[in-house]
Formats: sequence, C-alpha cells, structure tokens
Amino acid sequence: MWGTKLLPVLLLQHVLLHLLLLPVTIPYAEGQKKRRNTLHEFKKSAKTTLTKEDPLLKIKTKKMNSADECANRCIRNKGLPFTCKAFVFDKTRKRCHWFPFNSMSSGVKKGFGHEFDLYENKDYIRNCIIGKGSSYKGTVSITKSGIKCQPWSSMIPHEHSFLPSSYRDKDLQENYCRNPRGEEGGPWCFTSNPEVRYEVCDIPQCSEVECMTCNGESYRGPMDHTESGKTCQRWDHQTPHRHKFLPERYPDKGFDDNYCRNPDGKPRPWCYTLDPDTPWEYCAIKMCESPVRESVWASRGEGTERMCIHHSFWKLLEASGSLSAETQCSREIESSTLSFKIYADSFDSAALLRLD
Repeated sequence: MWGTKLLPVLLLQHVLLHLLLLPVTIPYAEGQKKRRNTLHEFKKSAKTTLTKEDPLLKIKTKKMNSADECANRCIRNKGLPFTCKAFVFDKTRKRCHWFPFNSMSSGVKKGFGHEFDLYENKDYIRNCIIGKGSSYKGTVSITKSGIKCQPWSSMIPHEHSFLPSSYRDKDLQENYCRNPRGEEGGPWCFTSNPEVRYEVCDIPQCSEVECMTCNGESYRGPMDHTESGKTCQRWDHQTPHRHKFLPERYPDKGFDDNYCRNPDGKPRPWCYTLDPDTPWEYCAIKMCESPVRESVWASRGEGTERMCIHHSFWKLLEASGSLSAETQCSREIESSTLSFKIYADSFDSAALLRLD
C-alpha cells in the first residue's frame, strides 16, 4: 500500500531532478561546440605572410591569443566585412590579419617573416575534392568535356535558380564549378553552350591526386580524411588525441597540417581523428598502377626494418607473385627474405640489400 503511494512521488522527484540538470547540460554541450577547433581546415605556410598590391583589397586585423582563435573567426566570418579565405597570425605581437583573398589571388604576393604564419582555407586552394565536393571552392571553370562554364549570376544562355544570393555559403562566384546541393556527380556548372544546359567538371578526388607506393611511407599527398569520412587531427595539435609524432621532432615525415601519413610503418597511411572516440584510422589512398622501377626502396618506419630491392630484380619478384600491393615494402616482406635470396643467388648477388 505504502509502495503504491510512494511511486508517484518518486517519479515526480526523478522528473524534477532531470529538469534541474537540463539547463546545466545544454550550455555545456553548446560550449563544447563553440570551442570546436577549426584550424584543421587551413593549410599552414610557416614564416610566410601576404601583402596586397591592389589597394582596393580589404584587410581586417585584431589582437588574438592564438592561431586557433583566428581560424574560428575566419571560418564563421564573425565580425568580418568579407568572406574570409585566409589569415596571417603574428606570433610576436599576438595579432590576426584576416583576408578576403589568398596566395592564388591576383594583386597579392607572398612575403617572408619569422614572426608570421600564413593559414589558407583549404576549400579555396584545393585542386581536388573530398566526397561529393560540396565544400569545393576552387577556381576550375571548365566542364569535363572542355566547355566553359556560365557565370552563376548570369541567365544567359541558361536560366536557373542557383543565384549567389540564394546560396550565400556555397560561394557561387564567377563561373567556378560548384556542388551547392551536394549531388552525387560532384562539382558542376551551367555551360556557355546553348545546346548543353549543365555538365560536371573534371576535378579528381583528393585520394587520387597522388597515389602511394609500397605501404605509403613516402606519401605526401593532400588527403585529410579517413576511409570512414572522419576529419584528420592536425599533427601539430594534441587534441583530442595526444601523440608523439610532432612535426618538429620528425621533420622528414611530412607532418603538414592534418594530412594522412605513415610515420611508423603501418600497412598504409593513417591519421589521428577529430572524433574523441576514434584515436586513429586508415586513409583510403589509391595504389600507383605500377611500382617505381628506379632503385625502389622504402624509408625506415619508426621502430621497423626495411629492405632495398635493386630495380633489375622487380620483374622476377612480380613474376613470382611475391610483391602484392600489401607486401611490397611492409614488414611482411621480411618473411619472404629467404625466397628473395634464392632468386638473388641465381640472378644477382647484389640484388637484395638489408638496411641497418
């Protein structure tokens, strides 16, 4: 009887407690979102600044504590009278300089200075796309078949509803290829040919811009997403995942920005992710169609041993089936040393060398 009477009271207490905690939980989640790091969306050029030769180009400057703060304001265009495409952080004076242009713009030239670091929004300088290319903001303006694109602000020769004013965040500038609705075919444009209304543009996937050989230790391409689509964490950052692969500690590993790399001899390039629950993942990068024939060898990964194969030995190895894409330069190749030596003895005693 008493249990039956107490049940509604306990339920009411539970609901009230939940309501009391709710206002605290929501601001915390919002605060986490506001503190989201956006520096991974920029390409860094150390000791570099931009100077404008065109006096009509605008610049906004303000004192800031870090490049991260500069990046957040640039991405959101907060308090800026233009669309931010790049910024320079003055490390000595702790000052940001935001630009509506980048190093590829006309009327602009690069400068040098130890105190400066230039950060350019990757979307505006990429020569490749990620996924469907909905974030692509490059300057390709020719379709796949070679037809010049029609300006987005023009209704000639084709009328359309894709006005720059209707898609403000899609950068429908000039006649550049874009994918404002994230369609499957990738960036496209209306064409200047009255007979062809629209056509996709020939912009490659970032995973295909630069192929990898062996296990990708020498890969220096622009892929910055994992095979599941997660954005990579910058190598010069320790959040959300702490790690030892610092650019200053390993200057020869190609730790630029947040690009996929293979510094430790894994089967293929990988990166730390921005997902706190996923420390790292492999990246989807295509293999080169044929192995390099000149003095083929892979640099040593962290804590691994590598082998150098003479170029004249490739055909024999391929014919034997010993050089699959996965084993060309990975640790697994060491298990085949004996069979390689048998070939070497009958072919060329100098064909196989072990690197100390």
